[in-house]
Amino acid sequence: MDDNEYLRLPHGMFDRDENWIERERKILELHNESGKRIGCKLQKYSPLGYESTFIKGANTAKDKVYTLNSKSGKSLILSCDSTPSVFRKYVTSNNGEAQRIAFIAPLFRYRNSHSRHFTQLGYSLINEKPSEMEDIDINLIQLAKSMTDLFSSAGIKTKIHINDYDALRKILGNYVSEKELPGVLHKLQFVSKEERLEIFQKLITDKNKCKELIELFSQEPKIIRYKDSKDNRLNLPEEYKELYKMSEALRYLTDVPVYFDPTDLHSIETIDRFALRFRTLDNIALGDGGEYTRYAHRWNDKIKNFWSVASGVEAIERNSPELIQEDIKRNIALYSIDATDIFTIQVMKELENMGENVAYKGKVRNIGKAIKKIKRDYTHVAILGSNEESGEDIKIKSLNSDETLIIESPNKKENIKNITEEKKER
Repeated sequence: MDDNEYLRLPHGMFDRDENWIERERKILELHNESGKRIGCKLQKYSPLGYESTFIKGANTAKDKVYTLNSKSGKSLILSCDSTPSVFRKYVTSNNGEAQRIAFIAPLFRYRNSHSRHFTQLGYSLINEKPSEMEDIDINLIQLAKSMTDLFSSAGIKTKIHINDYDALRKILGNYVSEKELPGVLHKLQFVSKEERLEIFQKLITDKNKCKELIELFSQEPKIIRYKDSKDNRLNLPEEYKELYKMSEALRYLTDVPVYFDPTDLHSIETIDRFALRFRTLDNIALGDGGEYTRYAHRWNDKIKNFWSVASGVEAIERNSPELIQEDIKRNIALYSIDATDIFTIQVMKELENMGENVAYKGKVRNIGKAIKKIKRDYTHVAILGSNEESGEDIKIKSLNSDETLIIESPNKKENIKNITEEKKER
């Protein structure tokens, strides 16, 4: 035994100085503020839990964890993943109502890395209504916007890499049994490019489909735009084509470039469909996320829908040249009666450009009942319908006074243009 061991820290553990602590404090403040803009409540999770918490639904513990036994013989783990903690807290303290969370989670992972203890932070939506359009996930876009806002407020310029895991599952599902598919996907996640191509050649008997997939997995990340969908400029297989519209909506609301990255299969065992990776412009990974509904439902059936994105204090601190504080204005709850999802995103964008905090709360029938539920968390409410989509002004009403803010519909100018053109034709 080293006589001086008591004077050292284990590998990957750090004591922090005053300057680092101040930067951490600022990052946590910015994280809280970004979450508030879409109605997230701040929560911090315990660094210790039962082993069963982290192996239920999907084994997120695996072998690189710090384990110990309690005096009563219970198997414990230093928390290695934030998602099971989010699940546990929700199920034990909620009756199934929709919830938005800005989480902070001290994590410990025994790995070959400069850091084995770090603080994960992010945003989760639980049991919110899913988007009605299959090719646009508004809830995931909202979370991505909060995350890119956080990075921007910390002075970090970012980009988003997107993939569609469900598309790959659909293709492979034609050649691999349902029982074998998880093992194949797990293997594809970690093997080299050459080994991946060999797996496709072995499994996929349709020569044209095999060629499509090999060409796809031979690509480098490329910017993806909706205008490229007309002639399928990225040569996407049919199963992947819905990425065009989702990527455009994501870029539109976040104002950051979006790249299609077919070879990044990070967390494919737990993400349902669209997988996001947040990166610096120099390609340094900052975080990730997606929809985890299937995993959440396996964990506990009280969770019907679940979306989450995550980064880390350390990742932001390492890559942040400066930390800028932004003002917070109104907290607006946005509802739709019969407006389309595309129009809803346009309105969200307008309000974001005005500096407002806006959270889309889904379709609603009973407006009075909906307003009663949000009075504690929001200051204003706006209801979108076909009239607003046709060009009528949008009213943003205060929940605490007679104040009403009126903004033009994003479609108003287009309607005026159409009317003018019709008059000319007459």
